[in-house]
Amino acid sequence: MTGQSSGTRRMKTARVGLLAAAAWLGVADLAGAARATAGTTFAFAQQARGVAATALQLRQLDGVKRVLMIGAHPDDEDTSLLATLARGTGAETAYLSLSRGEGGQNLIGPRLHEGLGIVRTGELLAARALDGGEQFFARAFDFGYSKSLDEALSHWPMDEVLRDVVFVVRQFRPHVIVSVFGGTRRDGHGQHQISGLAAMEAFDAAGDPDRFPELASRGVEPWAPAKLYRSARFSRDGATLHVATGQFDPVLGRSYFQLAMESRSRHRSQDMGAGQYMGAWDSPLELLASRATGSGDAEDGIFAGVDTTLAGQLFDQPGTSEGAVSREPSPGSWAAAAPARLGAYREAIAEARQALGGFSSDGVVAPLLRGAAVLGAVVDEAPPGAARDLLTRRLAQVSEATLGAAGVVVDLRADRDLWVPGESVVLEATVWNGGPWSLRDVAPRLLLPQGWRATPALAAARPRSSFFQPRAATTPVDGRVPPGGLARWRWSVEVPPQARLSAPYFMEQERTGDLYAWPDDGERWARPFDPAPVAAAVSLVVEAPGEQASRAGGGPATEVRREVEFVGVDKASGEYREAVLVVPALSVRVQPQTMVWPVSDPGPREFAVLVANASSSERSGTLRLEVPSGWRAEPDSASFSLKPGGANESFRFLVAPADARSGGAAPEGRHEFRAVATDDSGTAYDLDYDVVDHPHIRRAALFGPSVARVGAFDVTTDATTRVGYVMGSGDGGAEALRQMGMTVDVLDEAQVREGAFGDYDVLVLGVRAYETRPDLADTNDALLAFARSGGTVIAQYNKYEYAQGGFAPYPVRMHRPHDRVVDETAPVTLLAPDAPVFTTPNPVGPADFGGWVQERGLYFASEWDPRFVPVLETADPGEEPKRGALLAAPVGDGLYVYTGLAFFRQFPALVPGAYRLFANLASLRAKDWHEAMGRPRALDADAP
Repeated sequence: MTGQSSGTRRMKTARVGLLAAAAWLGVADLAGAARATAGTTFAFAQQARGVAATALQLRQLDGVKRVLMIGAHPDDEDTSLLATLARGTGAETAYLSLSRGEGGQNLIGPRLHEGLGIVRTGELLAARALDGGEQFFARAFDFGYSKSLDEALSHWPMDEVLRDVVFVVRQFRPHVIVSVFGGTRRDGHGQHQISGLAAMEAFDAAGDPDRFPELASRGVEPWAPAKLYRSARFSRDGATLHVATGQFDPVLGRSYFQLAMESRSRHRSQDMGAGQYMGAWDSPLELLASRATGSGDAEDGIFAGVDTTLAGQLFDQPGTSEGAVSREPSPGSWAAAAPARLGAYREAIAEARQALGGFSSDGVVAPLLRGAAVLGAVVDEAPPGAARDLLTRRLAQVSEATLGAAGVVVDLRADRDLWVPGESVVLEATVWNGGPWSLRDVAPRLLLPQGWRATPALAAARPRSSFFQPRAATTPVDGRVPPGGLARWRWSVEVPPQARLSAPYFMEQERTGDLYAWPDDGERWARPFDPAPVAAAVSLVVEAPGEQASRAGGGPATEVRREVEFVGVDKASGEYREAVLVVPALSVRVQPQTMVWPVSDPGPREFAVLVANASSSERSGTLRLEVPSGWRAEPDSASFSLKPGGANESFRFLVAPADARSGGAAPEGRHEFRAVATDDSGTAYDLDYDVVDHPHIRRAALFGPSVARVGAFDVTTDATTRVGYVMGSGDGGAEALRQMGMTVDVLDEAQVREGAFGDYDVLVLGVRAYETRPDLADTNDALLAFARSGGTVIAQYNKYEYAQGGFAPYPVRMHRPHDRVVDETAPVTLLAPDAPVFTTPNPVGPADFGGWVQERGLYFASEWDPRFVPVLETADPGEEPKRGALLAAPVGDGLYVYTGLAFFRQFPALVPGAYRLFANLASLRAKDWHEAMGRPRALDADAP
């Protein structure tokens, strides 16, 4: 649905559970508070809370340890290692994925390509929120599985990928790089190989000022990491270090491995759910290169030989922190005084950690305040550059820990989840002093984009439930909030008419091949998403014991940042939080968005145009469906009048070839029908947006033009065939068949479990149906009985569960990894060109495999019972032909077909040959197969 209103909610039970866990852990990017506006945090302002969260933060506040892991895709990362380092040792960790996984498959819905990339970006953020890391991306667009390095390099030029990796290394400044892959053929996937090669080359290139000097204009300086490791998860024999990940952590109440498996399970679109097993586990690493110069056994730990003290990071260390301050500063300079001050800071942090030993935060706040004051004085005097950036980041971390220990909660929320340019929204900052000490000098300020304005406002709408009402809060005039007090500040914020919509920054411009185009604004480079449109900085002073002494050092007040979010209440599941999105006042969606139009069909065909009003005022105007030459649409226009706050209305347009009245055919080729809504002010709207929102991820908006893409070509179906379709994880097969003229019923769970398929001639199983439809697996015997009685079953690709579960009528097997053909141009040979699947009702030949996208297919059968007949073969260059892409076998009086051909990728691309072959499959009658192929039915007498 376009532009979902905050007034119409889905069930949020799963999200509430995740947020509760996030709040307990305090997972609001413990390492990244200073970068809150970078949009790296999934946890929706679930700032660190409670003693457990404070304990985790304190592990990070003494030294400086940073680890960057580099892989090619979402799910490549070693979450166990990330969780152990971040949560256990207090290291700042990050995962750099070259791509967002756009070329993969989707277990939880039909979105592919850019839409799937948005889902998997959100899943990585959800994973990092649990295991404690940050998340970065390169510009690479996942073009699909690649079996060779050369093919991958033809899509992802090495210099461009390396440039992105070097940028992230220079920005994050890791002491250790962990490459998931080794850059050899052992990595398998060509994209894996590129990530390994880029990681290893970046280890040297990132510290070389002559490599990519243009990155200096983006605010990053050369940085040479101290150590380079390769993950040995897939080849443990080469490991030189085993990082224990299965230790029990009393703060977490479980092991790092168990936490990591919860993190791993966030990759739901990739069916990565994992058990949280107890016991000893480890992550093996192989040391590839080291510049570490410190003493000690080089393999005592991942940071062995690296000076990870805070003071050590501010001064020159050959090969470790280039660009830092000289170790021989001039007398009287800030650098000369820094070591002593930082020693006092370390003493304060040590005191805070010791005070927390009894799991009470009472004695923690004062030393944290003292440490912040000392650190703040060093920041104030430090010159601009890497050293000051490091200290500023650390000060932000100390501030978060201080408020967590003091029981102070800071929140920023909006009264609407969808913001419209040209309108106003109300924002509310809240400070809840849940601790025992008074707060003074409490001063929030909004951080607005250029051109936005804010003025003080009256009360905002509050989420309410039947029994509980929000506590009253006041706006303090003296900047004081007593223990237990709740203070609020409200503003009316004007969203300017030219405000940027919440489209992902990496999609603002067209891709160059398979590389996204990043904007000129380097602050957003490599980030998962854009920051929220507005944030707030809240400064305050905690009047804890020792606070006055700490202020004598001249340190700053404690300051934290919060991004705005929408907070609502669902009557079934309770409170939920949503990312705020800036969207156009009117969104316009044409349905269907993709249509195949047989050229023999004179029409007319119906298109529905949905207009939704996200604004706070009523919108009226005129809607048109614009069609190209050779077509006509009726009516010419339609009037709309929509109430505010999400009201929508659907309008019906009939489209036909321009000369259809005289029997003319549809113009062959590809066409676009564009819908435009013009309001009474004369403003035209022709954008549609899809809110990508699942319970386990932060929602985002994917914008596109309000068009329907139509492919008109020669295709025929047997319109008398009755088709039942069992949808799996989501594909366009049922709609494709309908558009080609067939009658199709999509069967729900009750219909499948009943097993009464007698009304149909053909049953088509959607992709991964046996994995996602327990009802189908439970009634598979009824499905095979349908075939034995004369019906036809078409099973599209399934994963290993299909072969292992024995769901086919005769045994089939799949290799691990599965057979697939990833070259979409790979030649296809018809082994049985006279088989009905290639003759009726459409003649299909090798030419029909032209124009396919991404791949020929996947999860081919590798072995099969001789009663199955392979009817085509294909192979990637240099490989033996594979014949398991399309198999057919007689079953009693009926027929059973398994196909791994990637029809689901061809449908949205409007590939004519794929539609013709799919039409033939859905029109396939068992008697035609038996007559044409001469297969005696007695062969399957022992079929299950």
